[in-house]
Amino acid sequence: MAKPKKEVVAAPSGVVLDERPDWVTETERGSEAISIDDLVIPRIELIQDLSPQRKANKDEYIEGAETGMAFNTVTKELFDATIGLSVIPVFFRKEYVIWRDREMAGGGFHGAFNTELEAVRKLKSGEIESPEQCAVVETDQQFALILNGAGKWEEAVFSMNISKLKASRQWNSFIKIRGGDRFSSVYQLKSIEVEGGKGEYQNWTVKALGYAPEAAFLQAEAVYEAIVSGHKDVSRDTDNNSGEDVADTVG
Repeated sequence: MAKPKKEVVAAPSGVVLDERPDWVTETERGSEAISIDDLVIPRIELIQDLSPQRKANKDEYIEGAETGMAFNTVTKELFDATIGLSVIPVFFRKEYVIWRDREMAGGGFHGAFNTELEAVRKLKSGEIESPEQCAVVETDQQFALILNGAGKWEEAVFSMNISKLKASRQWNSFIKIRGGDRFSSVYQLKSIEVEGGKGEYQNWTVKALGYAPEAAFLQAEAVYEAIVSGHKDVSRDTDNNSGEDVADTVG
C-alpha cells in the first residue's frame, strides 16, 4: 500500500522571520534542564545508489538527493560532496557498534563499545533479540566542524566503518604529519566512486587544505571541550542506512 504524500505547510506571512531580529539575544533561557542525553551531534552520511534518501516512497527520502552527495542525518541538509566539503577535525574515537541489519530486520542501533570484546559479549549476552541478525562493526567516529551552505561552521560526525575505515586512517595520518591540535587545520572530504565486491559505491577521499582561521579554531576548541567532558556525543537516532549495508558482516 502506497504511503500518503507528506504535505509541507508554509507558515503564514509575518508568523516567522527570515532574518534574526535585534531582540533575539545570545542567552539560552529555557534550556537550563538540558543534559547530555538531550544533546547530540548529527552524522554526515554519503548517499549511495540504493540509499533510501533517493527513494520517494521511503520515510528517509530527501528531495534532490543524488548519489555522491552527503547529508546531515538530523537537519537533512544536502551537501555536494562530489566537489568536496571543508572540514575541521575535532576529536577521534574508535568504537565497536552493534547494528541490526537493515535489509534483513529493519535496522537498529544496539550499543557502542570501546573494544570488540565488549561488543561481542553484549551480542552473546541474550539481551539482544535475534543476535544473528546483528553485526559488530568497527567504526571510527570523526567528530568535526563542517562548513555548511550558509558559510558557517557546524558540528558534525563522520561515522567511518567498513570500507570507509581506509579514508579515516588516511585522515588520521595527515593530522599526525601536520602536528599540533587536531583542530588546527582544514581538510577537504570528497566523495569518489570506487569498485567493491558488490559493484561500485561511494567512498571518501581526504586532503589537507590549510590552517584553520582563528574563529573556527576557537569554535572547534569549544566543541572538543564539550565532547571530552561528556556534554555532547554523536546522534544515535538514525540507523546506518545510507552507506554500505552491514549484511556483509552479519553471521
